Amino acid sequence: MARQPWAAADDAGTRSLWFNPPGGEESRRPALTRDRVVAEALAIISAHGAATLSMRTLATRLGVVPAALYRHVTSKDELYDLILDGVLAEVDCLADPALPWTGQVAALAHRLRTVLEDHSGIAALLKTRDPISPASLALAEAFLAPLHAAGLPGRQAAWAFRLIYDYTLGFALSDPTSPGEQRVQDTATRRELHDFLHSLPASRFPALTALGAYAWADDRDQRFTVGLDTLISSLEAAHRPERSSTSPGSQPRASTGAASAESGLGLLARLSVAGRATGDG
Repeated sequence: MARQPWAAADDAGTRSLWFNPPGGEESRRPALTRDRVVAEALAIISAHGAATLSMRTLATRLGVVPAALYRHVTSKDELYDLILDGVLAEVDCLADPALPWTGQVAALAHRLRTVLEDHSGIAALLKTRDPISPASLALAEAFLAPLHAAGLPGRQAAWAFRLIYDYTLGFALSDPTSPGEQRVQDTATRRELHDFLHSLPASRFPALTALGAYAWADDRDQRFTVGLDTLISSLEAAHRPERSSTSPGSQPRASTGAASAESGLGLLARLSVAGRATGDG
């Protein structure tokens, strides 16, 4: 007896169901790896902040049960440190030997700031932790090496490193997406703010009415550079060898504080001239 066409089709469907590999979403999902776990966790932090990261939320986004995550990370603290290590690894720590130590340190600080601001929420997380990881050690080495080579004593070199690192991290905490930065980046909003500051009673706020427009300006990059260069200039002035008091025609060197202040004020004066030249003043 001849088989009916639908019977043959039904047999074909049965064979397909039982013998062909599944072709649904489950088979197309990438394998769960530590790199995927860390990358997805970083995406959550960048979008919503570190406080919103939980193992349950992360598991849901990855399409797995929370227990599956613990095959790749032992705890959320370890996950945090893996995230930070991955971000810090993006910082180019190679120094340009043609630059003086001041230029090498400044270039590294600028690169660190760029990486931190490229990943919203990471600066805040880094502020709460102090990971001893391959990338963080490489970054510390890159900062300390030129300071040490310049002849700064051990403790002073360490202080200089922490000062520049903390300044850069603190600046990145107020990233370009923060409300304060967005307020001054928007031309109309910034103009309204300046008008408000100018309208304040000068008898009560004489400094704000005169200087407020400069304090709330769209000059984020210049602010970072001014602060960093002032710090480094002060370090350089403090480290400058003292002149011999017995050498002919020598003058007593100013105190460290006076030299640092002079260095910083000189830098600000040069930047003021540059600002007027570009029409910012």
